[in-house]
Amino acid sequence: MSVNNLKKMSRKRKIFTIVSLIVLGVCCFVLSFIVHNRVKYYEDRVYPNSYLNEFNLSDISFSKLDTEIDKINDKILGEKIVLKYNNYNLEYKIRDLGVNLDKDTLIKEIMKYQDDLKYNDKIVSITSGDRKEYNYNFVYNEEVVLNLLNDLKVKYDVSLQNERFDVDSNRNIKYVSGVDSYYLDVDGSVKKIMDTLKVGKFDDLVIELVGVKEKAINHENYKTIDTKVSSFTTEFNPYITRATNLKSALGFIDGVILEPGEVFSFYKYAGPYNKAGYVFYYEYVGNGVCQIATTVYNAALLGGLKIVKRYPHAAKSTYVLGGLDATVASYSDGSYTDFQFMNTYNYPIYISAWASGGKAHVEFWSNSNAKEGKTYATSSVKIGYLGYTTYLHTYKDGVEIDKSKITTTWYREE
Repeated sequence: MSVNNLKKMSRKRKIFTIVSLIVLGVCCFVLSFIVHNRVKYYEDRVYPNSYLNEFNLSDISFSKLDTEIDKINDKILGEKIVLKYNNYNLEYKIRDLGVNLDKDTLIKEIMKYQDDLKYNDKIVSITSGDRKEYNYNFVYNEEVVLNLLNDLKVKYDVSLQNERFDVDSNRNIKYVSGVDSYYLDVDGSVKKIMDTLKVGKFDDLVIELVGVKEKAINHENYKTIDTKVSSFTTEFNPYITRATNLKSALGFIDGVILEPGEVFSFYKYAGPYNKAGYVFYYEYVGNGVCQIATTVYNAALLGGLKIVKRYPHAAKSTYVLGGLDATVASYSDGSYTDFQFMNTYNYPIYISAWASGGKAHVEFWSNSNAKEGKTYATSSVKIGYLGYTTYLHTYKDGVEIDKSKITTTWYREE
């Protein structure tokens, strides 16, 4: 190759190199210009691939960041939360519990992060495509929760109500089941709510509040009491002192409930006959109480129940037929004369006893099947001068199916 040719090739290489360097320089300048402008662009914007958990904050200008975070705040705090309160599921929004996104801290965190990066790191952060994630920072107002729970306590706390029998104006008896109590533990519930909220996970959030429960007294078999199975009424003078004792005795036995097989003792409920409520009548203490024992005795007979103990008066009573009276007494030495009958039904018995005007009423309530379709009546037959034999008549479907002797009573005087 000639010298001239070598010189030409060398000159071409120099030109190519120079051109290449110029092109490279221009490219570097252009690239640097683009990068610089991009960095400058993000001086007042959130960097690409920046997220508040699942919410994309990329390219939002700092001037609008406040508004955009408010929108996110509304979405997050609009999530449903359920507070389980006894038998209630109460729905609220997260914001109702005094929760709020700490917007100012979040904005400062974003701006500080971007401002603290070195220039090269800014370029990398803007161009790399790596995800930058910010976390929720919430603020909590415990007083809001406290006020909400105090309102719930006033509205939904349940006082203990044990079972009872309601008596209407016509003296019909109705069983009412007891209600368990529930008292909200406000302090315990506030702590539980705050501990749960501070975890910061609000999806499908259910919190069972802390409460104290007390079981009501309920007897399932009491629910079977639905029918008046027998009753008896005697008359008295409501304007004399004796009437006070009759009314007191009625009050003592009113509401008594007897389980199947249980023996009713008149003395257990109404004795002794000088206790508070009874007054002196002539020289006796509690005189007149026997009339109520007699009224109960006849209600028991008409209910077809078993008589366990029954003692007659010395003299025939004026308020019932001969042989259908029952006396009771209590003495200073602690002994007493009692009247007793047994609940022979397969169901409990409720005794309803009250006075109206000059009448003493005693009713037995039980289940409609207690007497197995039978009804009862009594009769008294005088024998001799001061003797009476009493009978119990049993009917079914209106037909007498049995007549049995109850007892024979002899009085010492009229």
